[in-house]
Formats: sequence, structure tokens, C-alpha cells
Amino acid sequence: MLIGGLKFSAFRNLHQVDWCPEPRFNVIWGQNAQGKTNILEGIFLLATLKSFRTSRTEDLIAHNCAESAVAGTVTTNGVQRHIDLHLSSQGKRVRLDRKPVRRAADILGYLRPVLFAPEEVNLVKGPPAGRRDLLDRAIFQAEPAYLEIAQQYAAQLRQRNRLLREGADSRLLEPWTEGLVESGARIREQRSRYISRLRPLLEETYRQISAGREQASLDYPQEQPSRSDYEKALQRELSCNRAAEQRLGQTLSGPHRDDPLFSVDGRVLRSFGSQGQQRSFILAFKTAQIGDLEKQVGEPPVLLLDDITSELDSQRKNFFFHFLLEQRGQVFITTTDPGSLRGEGLDQARYFHVKRGKLYDDEQN
Repeated sequence: MLIGGLKFSAFRNLHQVDWCPEPRFNVIWGQNAQGKTNILEGIFLLATLKSFRTSRTEDLIAHNCAESAVAGTVTTNGVQRHIDLHLSSQGKRVRLDRKPVRRAADILGYLRPVLFAPEEVNLVKGPPAGRRDLLDRAIFQAEPAYLEIAQQYAAQLRQRNRLLREGADSRLLEPWTEGLVESGARIREQRSRYISRLRPLLEETYRQISAGREQASLDYPQEQPSRSDYEKALQRELSCNRAAEQRLGQTLSGPHRDDPLFSVDGRVLRSFGSQGQQRSFILAFKTAQIGDLEKQVGEPPVLLLDDITSELDSQRKNFFFHFLLEQRGQVFITTTDPGSLRGEGLDQARYFHVKRGKLYDDEQN
């Protein structure tokens, strides 16, 4: 995968940026609040139609502007496509090769970035929703059709919760319960399947990061032998919680409440993990995700690394930069200290300075 050109217009503080990034390493440097992360956010948004920082479209539009736009040329498996995304208070409008896109699923898969942001370290010890989102984003990248299943489940869950709040009887609830069981079982099955595929890569990567001193694991407690077993298990959970659901007015069982288990040496990280173990686990997860995605897609993904050096000590930095230098794909790295990256072997990278929402090529200044 390769991004050949990017344009930002009134996107946060990037009022007018027209950029052709390098096919390998692109280091975007500058002081805080100048627009470095906005560039990574725009790439991620172009690929997934979602920001990794906000759920509000209005936040992405520059102050005193009615709309913003992000556009990019992407080459995947030798095929070049052009994606245009326009944002306004009415929502998002997307075009692929100048033609309107009606469904999000039609755009996913052309660009599959893997993001590493400092905030993700906190997901290890935070609420279960963060760990679910981390897992689901990884699955979306590898299997874009997963999005449609997740959207279907979310719609059924909203409707079922509404009926529960209104005190609807079981006759009205039953069709939504059946739909929830079917789509919920599919989500749990795909999560379990992805974890089974990722686990050996993650375990080996963590072993390397810890120099063989610790062993990590990633597990999904709801794992079942087959789709029908997932459906039966979810049906039992809903039946057991029926009285409590009617009393509280919400669905108490399902993949929206599951919690993937991150552990080291048999101890659950959310309860017992040190800060170093949290960083190592997220680093191992992302590294494993990159390897799995390349295997599934047939080419390396685009990597978005937002101020990664601030979260890693020297041992973890050495591991990760050695890993990066062995990769074939395109990499975007933000930093406040470009000199530290040159010291990590990134002399061959192209360096771009961001200042007040404008991008400057170091080689031309």
C-alpha cells in the first residue's frame, strides 16, 4: 500500500496542504499543537471514515469554516484509486475515483493504516470498551466486512434497549433478541478467530521485547467451538439476565460488554501490570497486527506512529526501530525531536517540518 499524494483543506488547522509523501519513511516534526497529529488523523480518516481522536465531525473543520476536505491517491496491489472526503455539519461525503460512495463498506480496504498513538497504552488498564475497540479496529483492517456485522449488531442493540426502557413485553422483544443473538455470535466468533491468529505473533514479539524474561498472552473468554455454540451461549446469558435487564432497561450480555484478557506471566495486566508491561504489550500487539495484516492482504500496511518515542524506553525503542527498518511499507512518524530519530537509523527518511498548520520540506529549506 502506498499513499502517493495528500491534500488537506480547512482540516483542523491544516488550511491548505498539498503533499507528496515519500514511499518509505516520512518524519513529521514540530512543536506541540502545530498540526503533526492532524496529518495522521486525516490519513486515518481517509482510510476508515473515522477519527481516532473524536466522534464529532465539527471538531475536524477549521474554525470559521463551513466544511473541510481530505483527499488522497492510494495504490493497493498495483491499482491506483483516488479518495475524496468532504466534511460538514451535515456529515461526511465520500467519493472514490470521482464517484459517490453510498456505503462505508465500499471504501474500506483500499488503505489499511496501523496506528500507534501514546493514548493507546492507557487502554490496557482502562475500561473494557477501550480494549474492545483496540481489537475491533484491528479486525476491521484485516476483514472490512466485519464493519457491517458490527453496525447491524449496534442497530439491534439500540432498538432492544429502547424497548427495554419502555417496558415492552417479551413478545415485542423476541425478534430483536433473536437478531442480537445471531449478529452477536458472529462478532464473538470473528473476535475469537482473529485472536487465535494473532496470539502466536504477539507472544513471540513480546518475548523478544522482554528478552525472554516474560510471556504475554491475549485471550477472549467467550470462545466457543462453533457458531451455533456462540448463539446458544449468548441466548443463555440473555435468559439468565432477563429480570435484571427489565429492571435496568438495558441489555446486559453480548459482545458490547465483553473484555479481552491481556496478561503477562498469567497475571491480568489491567489489575497487575506495570507501566513498562503495558507499553510492551501494546507494542507487541501492534507489531503482531502489522505482520498479520501483511500476510492477509499480501502487502505491508501504512504505519502511522504518533510521537512513539515519548512512550518507549531505550530497550523498546531499539526493538521497534529495528523492526521498522526491516519493514517494506510506508511509514509516517511524528515527533518533537527529529534528532533522536536520526540517531535511531532513520537518516534515509524524508523530514517535514510542521509549523502553524503548514508543511515544509527540510530538503528545500
